[in-house]
Amino acid sequence: MSDRQPKSNEQPKGARDRMRDDPNPVFAERILKPIFEVNSEHNFDRLIAAHRAWITMLAENNIVPRERATSVLHGLADIEKEGPNSLQPFDPAIEYYYLHMERALCERVPGGDASVSDLNLGRTRPEPLTRMFLRDALIRILKGVVRFRGELLERADAESDTVMPGYTHLQHAQPTTLGHYLLAIHDHLERDTKRLLAAYETTDQCTLGCGAMSGTSLPVDRERVRKLLGFGALCENTLDSVSASDHVTEAASALAGLMTIIGRFSQDLYVWSSQEFAMIDVSDSFSSPSSLMPQKKNALVLEYIRSRMARTVAALTGCFTVLHNVGYMDTEEVEFEVYQPLLDAITLTEQALPTIIAVVSALEPDRELMRARTAWGFSAVTALAEAVYTHTDLSNRGAHRIVARAVRLAVESGKDASAIDAALLARAAEEILGHRIDVEPSVIAECIDPDRFIHSHAVTGGPAPQEVRRMAAERRDRLGRDEKTIAERQAMLAAGEKLLREAVAKFDKATVKAS
Repeated sequence: MSDRQPKSNEQPKGARDRMRDDPNPVFAERILKPIFEVNSEHNFDRLIAAHRAWITMLAENNIVPRERATSVLHGLADIEKEGPNSLQPFDPAIEYYYLHMERALCERVPGGDASVSDLNLGRTRPEPLTRMFLRDALIRILKGVVRFRGELLERADAESDTVMPGYTHLQHAQPTTLGHYLLAIHDHLERDTKRLLAAYETTDQCTLGCGAMSGTSLPVDRERVRKLLGFGALCENTLDSVSASDHVTEAASALAGLMTIIGRFSQDLYVWSSQEFAMIDVSDSFSSPSSLMPQKKNALVLEYIRSRMARTVAALTGCFTVLHNVGYMDTEEVEFEVYQPLLDAITLTEQALPTIIAVVSALEPDRELMRARTAWGFSAVTALAEAVYTHTDLSNRGAHRIVARAVRLAVESGKDASAIDAALLARAAEEILGHRIDVEPSVIAECIDPDRFIHSHAVTGGPAPQEVRRMAAERRDRLGRDEKTIAERQAMLAAGEKLLREAVAKFDKATVKAS
């Protein structure tokens, strides 16, 4: 097989010999050319790497002559130096991006198509190029997420004493701290990190060598190619290799989940920065003016981030919709179309993630106002209900009813939480139970004081400052472990690149010795 000599007159144009006509101009301009352009933007370097790995393996296993492989490798080096424009112009008769690179190689490799076409032996269609692109993108996003987590941990520790109202249903619920809140956002992002890493593991499977679906009769070494391209595992089943799409949907799902928490966080900041709340200030560098109203300072950055969240969720829906009625086989939906909404999700995430990190870094809370709002509201009275239960023989529900009536009496009198005293509590009890109760004024005062509330809620995971600082310290250790895991994945990619360079270099050394 390796002794076959190329025939220089074998110079077919593309692979349309089965067709009587070239692609219709509308089909070419509206469908095929945009696909070529997307591949040119994202897959030029990755297709070169895949070609190098494949032709190297073929030569190492004596499936093609080493001198022909060396010529192809030299041609790939020339194309790489020239860049993506070396594959221009787009020719609809050639159609596929893959075949445009084959055309460019034929112009640079002795023997033309008879040598270059060796690249097609046993070859995967589709290529694992988008898996290679997706690996790189997920690494970038993961590194951004851990940076975001680090920023949140730093701010959470610094704001562990910053008392603020906690909200449920956008109403005052219980006192908390800004540090406790930021830590909650961090913990959600920590789980998103796990989901992104899981998506990476699903993506990090090499599909090269599966032929159209049933592999090849040639003695190819798929494991060798896997290693040369830095993949952590092999997508073993050859039909699965050309048909699988769960790496796309899993990655899109992880990105949509990540962007959803970023969007929810942005919405909270958006509300808190309004004049009615005024609890935080989004710095001028992240705010925009009005072209008509001189007084306006709009936190538009948060609107942009929220919109990107919505569009990422739409991209996830797009991925599933593209695939929902597609058979388990290689189709254009699997090979190309499903990646388009995924590319949108990646772009949107990479726009929003560094932006929200910078917003948080520059965020300025009004600590005095936040505490005053907490004291003004009635969010600490849960502790008062617990105290009534503890200091009387009432049931928990009875204590709850009395405190609820006391709040109602204060609100109806136009007073805030500070109006709840022993007399008001006794009146509430009389209205509910028909008799008064006695609770020490000092106990009541302690219960409705937001600072005391915060410090007394030292339950595991609670808002007490010492508990927030403990959690932040523990999470820094876990963050370090996640950073190490991401670095290991990145190192594996670098190791694959190094292995491929070394393997290619051996061909040049062998050529020099032979000459």
